[in-house]
Amino acid sequence: MSKDLNLTDSSPTSVKTGDTSTKFSMQLTVDGNSYDISQATAISIVVADSNLKTIQSITVDPTTVDTPEDGVIPVPFNADIMGKLTAGQYNIEAHVTDTNGVNIFPSEGFLSITVNESLGSE
Repeated sequence: MSKDLNLTDSSPTSVKTGDTSTKFSMQLTVDGNSYDISQATAISIVVADSNLKTIQSITVDPTTVDTPEDGVIPVPFNADIMGKLTAGQYNIEAHVTDTNGVNIFPSEGFLSITVNESLGSE
């Protein structure tokens, strides 16, 4: 069973430092099929640096997912998370707790996002 975590086609792939309004759309799939998260009791998105040191875990309320059968999770990168990120590459995992236990997406590797420098950055 291959679990994948990808950004949707409509999701941004990067964000600039200081931007607190960006929301990523991440899709969970198993063997190429959408993973239904309607039975999820907890969802967290783990953000780590290039050395795999966890920077933050973003909790996503499962009830905020509009179409859980599509496996698409809205993940806001608000001021709390953006205050901890500098320009660079970050690794992302999704941890979903449901009746099957804890499912970690992707099975191998990580989803990568980029935080770009902005003109207002120090």
